[in-house]
This record gives sequence, C-alpha cells and structure tokens, in this order.
Amino acid sequence: MKISLSSDTLSRLIQGLSKAIPTKPSIAILDHFLFEVSGTNLCVTAFDGENMVKATMEMLETDTTDNEPNRFCVHARLISDFLRNIPTQPITFMVEEKTITVNYNNGRISFPCVSGKEYPAFNILSGECHKAALSSTMLLDDITRSSSFVAQDTLRPVLNALCFNFMKDGLDVVSCNGQVLMKNRHDDIATEEEAYFLLPTKPASLLRGLLSKDIFDIDIRFDGSAAQFSGGNWQLTCRLIEGRYPKYNAVIPANNFKTLLIDKRQLQEAIRRMIPMSGQAMKTVKMVLDTKTVTLSCEDIDFNTSATETVECDYNADSLTIGLNGDVLNTILTHIPSDKLRMTFSDFSRPVLVFPMEQPEGVEVTSLLMPVLVNR
Repeated sequence: MKISLSSDTLSRLIQGLSKAIPTKPSIAILDHFLFEVSGTNLCVTAFDGENMVKATMEMLETDTTDNEPNRFCVHARLISDFLRNIPTQPITFMVEEKTITVNYNNGRISFPCVSGKEYPAFNILSGECHKAALSSTMLLDDITRSSSFVAQDTLRPVLNALCFNFMKDGLDVVSCNGQVLMKNRHDDIATEEEAYFLLPTKPASLLRGLLSKDIFDIDIRFDGSAAQFSGGNWQLTCRLIEGRYPKYNAVIPANNFKTLLIDKRQLQEAIRRMIPMSGQAMKTVKMVLDTKTVTLSCEDIDFNTSATETVECDYNADSLTIGLNGDVLNTILTHIPSDKLRMTFSDFSRPVLVFPMEQPEGVEVTSLLMPVLVNR
C-alpha cells in the first residue's frame, strides 16, 4: 500500500495525539499509533487503555484497493521523532506486511510495522446516552480554570474529577480539592433532563490539548461510565469516574457581607513577593483588611525571613485579619478572568469567595478558598 501525506499536517496531528500514548503501556501495542486508511482520509488513533483519541486528515494520494490491508500500527516514538526533524514536504509511506518505508526529499527511512488487527477495540458507549453540545471556547476556558483544583484523594475518588452538572436551569462545571472550590455557572445552557458526569484529569488534559479558540460546537455523548467528545476532525472517548459528587452549592456561603474590591495585578504581584519569605510548608500570607488598604505580611521563623506590603483597596466593613495560603490564592488569581477582583468575607475562620469584577460573557465564575489560622 502506498499513501502520500503532508509532513506538516501529519506532524501536527501526531503531536496532538502523543499525550494519549502511555509511558508504561499495559500491553506492548499501546505504544503504537493505529493508522487507518479509508478512501482519501487517514485516521490516526492513540489509546492508553482508558482513553482513546482519534484524528483524521486528508491524504495527498493513495493507491489502496478494497483487497489490500488498510490498518497498520506505527511505533509512536519512531514516527514522532522523524516528523519532528523533517522540513515541511510531501512524504510517501510504502506499507508492506511487516515494514514501512517512508520516502522524503533526499532520503528514506524504514522501520517495523504491526498489523492493525492486533490493536484493541474500545467500544464502551452503547445503548441510550445523554447528549449535549458545548462551545469549544467555553469548554476550553472551563477546563483551564478548573483543572488546577481537582483533588488527588484516594479515599474520595469522585473529587479527582471535573463535575459537569447539566440541570434544567443551567450547567455547572466544578472542581474541588478540599481547600478550593472552582465553579463555572452557565445559565444559557439548560437541558430537559438532569444529568452529570465526572471527567478524570487525564482525559480533561487531553481534551484541553485538542480544543482551540476557534468557535465550533463539541458534541458530547455520555452515560454513567463513559463519555465521547467529538469536534472538528477529532474524537475523544474516555472512561468516567463513577459516584455521586458532593453537594457543592451547600458549602458556598450566602452571608459573606464584608466586601473587598482590589486590583488583581497589584494583589497578585504582592503575594508573589510574599511567598518566598513565608514558611515552606503552608505558604501562609496574613491579610489585614482596612477601609482603604490591605496589609499583607508573612514570616518564616526557621529561616528568619519576613515581609510586609500594603496594597490599596476598597473595603466596606470593620477591620478583619485573616490568613490565606499564598500559593493557592496566587493560582486562583491566575485563573480569574478580570483585571479587578471582588472578595467577600464573613470572619477569619469562614470560607472566602473570589469573583471577577466583570464576569466573562455567558459564565459566572465563583472561587471558594478556605482560610488558614494565623496569630491575630
């Protein structure tokens, strides 16, 4: 079999799929890409035993017939390294029973190939499924904001996932690690039937790599144990985490009446200067809130370091002293899509809520951060 391809198109496609190739595969064939030729299209598949990603590209030329094999497997490292080091040009694959020869300008390479019959099937979605269509940009933004706050909890595996909760009055995309809760609320996405799924971090990372800022719909099919995302020229099928996600709305306080308005960049830069001076374990930053200023301070008694800095703000209540994990707060601020923040408080021991002053179009972003006890 002979097929001709653009090296640049194939290289970009392979790079997008490479993250799905396992570093220590459970079976040897999983460190290969599956190539499937159909008409003038080439479909490339990567599979790690739990997540399968497929992407399709158009070939320049092929001489395949119905009587010839159209499925073969290529070692992922070999083809990736080759494509990474070749200039953009047409390349030709000559596929024989156990060998592939790739001809390109000024040279050729040969390496083994494996029959596509040895590649495992992965058909885990069957019967009736829930269906939804989400904007690629919306999905990318939600996954980017939420992925940093997924737990790694062996006792509560449901927290090791992003929760997509489809309701009659909207969609919530939520992550929680016990210290931070990130909630993305979409009131304009409503479903007739309530349903949810828990997306593990590995397929969430793969999905993030496949999505782009180009606006198009991502079709989603899911049941209690698996989900399939389809968009553009790719498809991701993955296993889900099964279980019931905690009632996250119940932990979001409704009585945080103390409000702080502050510039995000100034606060974040001050916190970044504080962190190296704080204790290595907790990275605790103490905040003293007053009407027009917030005073940040930290210290590390073991290394005799300390820091204090004042940032202008607008605060509407009595003075409050509260401790927060500087590293975690810095990560939250990184994912807040606004130049100015609104932070709300109840007292020094209750959760803090962080909002963008101007919410992005079509979504309401809410972050919850648990405080750290400090000397008041």
